[in-house]
Amino acid sequence: MGDWDSYDGDATGVFNLDEFERPELAGARDRHVLVRMDGSDVGHVTALTEGITTVGRHSRCNIVTNVEGVSRKHAEIELTPETCRIRDMKSANGTFVNGERVVRYKLKDQDVLRLGPRVSFRYQIADRAQEDMIRHLYETSVKDSLTGAYNREYFSERIKAEVAYAVRHKTPVSLIIFDIDFFKKVNDSYGHPAGDAVLISVVREMKPTMRTEDVFARYGGEEFAITLRGIDLAGCGLVAERLRQVVERSKVVADGNEIRVTISLGCASLECLPTPNVESMIATADRRLYAAKHGGRNQVCIKG
Repeated sequence: MGDWDSYDGDATGVFNLDEFERPELAGARDRHVLVRMDGSDVGHVTALTEGITTVGRHSRCNIVTNVEGVSRKHAEIELTPETCRIRDMKSANGTFVNGERVVRYKLKDQDVLRLGPRVSFRYQIADRAQEDMIRHLYETSVKDSLTGAYNREYFSERIKAEVAYAVRHKTPVSLIIFDIDFFKKVNDSYGHPAGDAVLISVVREMKPTMRTEDVFARYGGEEFAITLRGIDLAGCGLVAERLRQVVERSKVVADGNEIRVTISLGCASLECLPTPNVESMIATADRRLYAAKHGGRNQVCIKG
């Protein structure tokens, strides 16, 4: 890291705001968090721990932001028992605190950080109840209340970002759209509470197989969608088959009835699209989902 207090800034006109001190912490306000203030992740809370937290586009950063204008390793945040400081890592588009470009800065409660032109965070010192409340507000804004999967609004924003990033950096990204076979029969035979139990169970069984970067969303009714960063069409097909098997092996017990269901899945990837955009990817995955259903259900389709 180097010696913070010996740093004089540089001659580029970048402001050095190190003289502004953060107020002393009081009582139980011992949680240091960053609250995202832009894009589809608005409201997302990241808890800072003692030591250095890196922020940037590189996959090895502690906070990864795949947004144009953010450098691979854009900034570092160092938290100690006495202070919290942010340091710009010679980023191309700068690090800003409360609108002023900085090289380093000793953070104060409620400071607004901006990395490049788009990505913003609020630094906040909170107690446990406040942190839990902030997290709860975020969760309720982006999650489906029944299943806990992301909601369609969040998915729509995230898939735009994932596709834009993949096109810009020439990396793969894929999409799975699936629905539950004969779901109407479940509702008709066992009632809507049993149908809800099936939806909850499917998500619960699948979630442990998902990576952190995968976006698993309830797309509508009994239909779900999953974005897979860094995975090509062949890999997408393998993931879809694994998910199909997970659901086929599971069972739901509702009001004493054992219910077993299957799913049909359609896969699409940027590599198989004549026009690499979100609309084409969704349309292709959706078309292949219906091909899987028309082909007998409980199967994966990656062609057509």
